[in-house]
Amino acid sequence: MGRIRLLADEVASQVAAGEVVERPASVVKELVENSIDSGARRVTVEFVGGGSRLLRVGDDGCGMDREDALLSLERHATSKIRTATDLASVATMGFRGEALPSIASVSRFRLATRPHDSDAGTEIRVGGGKIESVSDSGGAPGTTIEVESLFYNLPARKKFLRGEETESAHIIHQMQSLAVAHPGVGMTLVREGRRLWQAAPTEDLGVRLRDLFGADFMARLLPVEPVEENGIRIEGFISKPGEGRPDRELQFVVLNKRVVQCPAVFQSLREAYVEALPKGRHPLAVLRISMDPLAFDCNVHPAKREVRLHRPDQLRQAVYLAAGKTLEKLRKPAPPSSPPTPRREEPVPQAAAKPFKEAPQLDLPAVRAPEPAKPGAEFRLMGGLGGRWILMEGADGLVLLDIRAASERIIFETMRREAAAGGTHSQRLLLPIVLEMTPKDAVWISENLDALSRAGFLLEPFGGGSFKIEAMPACVGDRDPRETLVDVCETLKATGLLGGGQPVLDALIRSVSRFAALDAFPYEESRARLLVSELLGCELPYACPQGRPTMIQWSFSELERKFGR
Repeated sequence: MGRIRLLADEVASQVAAGEVVERPASVVKELVENSIDSGARRVTVEFVGGGSRLLRVGDDGCGMDREDALLSLERHATSKIRTATDLASVATMGFRGEALPSIASVSRFRLATRPHDSDAGTEIRVGGGKIESVSDSGGAPGTTIEVESLFYNLPARKKFLRGEETESAHIIHQMQSLAVAHPGVGMTLVREGRRLWQAAPTEDLGVRLRDLFGADFMARLLPVEPVEENGIRIEGFISKPGEGRPDRELQFVVLNKRVVQCPAVFQSLREAYVEALPKGRHPLAVLRISMDPLAFDCNVHPAKREVRLHRPDQLRQAVYLAAGKTLEKLRKPAPPSSPPTPRREEPVPQAAAKPFKEAPQLDLPAVRAPEPAKPGAEFRLMGGLGGRWILMEGADGLVLLDIRAASERIIFETMRREAAAGGTHSQRLLLPIVLEMTPKDAVWISENLDALSRAGFLLEPFGGGSFKIEAMPACVGDRDPRETLVDVCETLKATGLLGGGQPVLDALIRSVSRFAALDAFPYEESRARLLVSELLGCELPYACPQGRPTMIQWSFSELERKFGR
């Protein structure tokens, strides 16, 4: 007798369920997407015990007659596609015809459905993939599906479920994703009999986001400047500079109304925020992307979470352009630069105090006496905090300014303007220093000598892997030249770029601004006023060059809530 046998239908269904149904949140995704495909305008999801005890999804969609209801429980039965070519242009959420039979095979399952033009509906009960009963139902038009005791017949799968709180969190996030992707569908989420949130149907994505995440979340976002590039349209919201998270939990990429994981988009967002967020932080984003269905394949993942792009570079470019244009609106016009002039070398003793830390000598707008807060980029100084922060009253609430982050931004933009005008100001060392580098570090320095020169470093090869340092950027003061050049070399290697282009120059200036910045100072109103004025004169005053916020604000309404008003 041969060894190869056909799997029994029950086993085959459980195998399929393993691909589609990973956890209760997967069931929610499949059922709600089916509801949306049915034309539902309202969907209610209820769950108990993290979803493993009970999941109930009800909608007011088109419903099914008895024949279609029974067919929906057969594997590969679908109303969405007819031929293989339909897969290339499918526009519906669910289309494989695997969800319902897969879910029913690993749970105690009940389906109640009724078409709008019928006086009676149909109720079907299934246990572990076997139909137990079929009867008339008097429910409202639409469809309600109950899934109880998920994985009750597959204990090996059930033991891999996490605790109730974790599984509940996955369901909540899944519902948020679906609600973001389909604002025109009213959605309600109920946990253990208690309504968590309710979002009314709307055509305004901003209203949907406010309903889901609150007004404070919306205050952290900027509307994306819509972009159309190579047949790709992008709109939505991204976070303000300095507003981010250590994960991508609040990055929603909606591709043709389907929330997907898309590395091309994630990468472009991170590149766009290189100056607006510190390394390891990710911007908040809700991006709606529309493109030709033939330009991507959504049939590469059993749960349809991932897509394969035919031209990922085009999408990366469009996302980067959209994010860049949106952030660019926050930049203030740079002060007019004078015609390029030769670099100025200021002979300053090597042990002299750091210029910026002792007396800021940056060429920025004149200081204006503080006035009562008004609408605009103006604040009333209130005092200092711990020598590291400045307290201010703004038009909308209490503002806390980070001295170090502010000084980094000032130095960065000043050096970048100087570099564009011919070269950053340097200070000569009393005695040149010869520094021997490792062979790998020496290569990076040799290949980027031009960028180093424009950033204020005057050095030249001195044989082998050695370099003679004659001058340093003026803003670094008496910092050890050896330590500074080693730090700079690490920065160069981190960019992965050679040849001294603008990205390398910006990375160098960011590095210099980091170790030349002012850490703290005892509060003096005149000094604080100068720092604030210089910061507000910057193109992008709200984040340091590393992407950390320079200022954070507590709105008056938030303060009132804190005090229980």
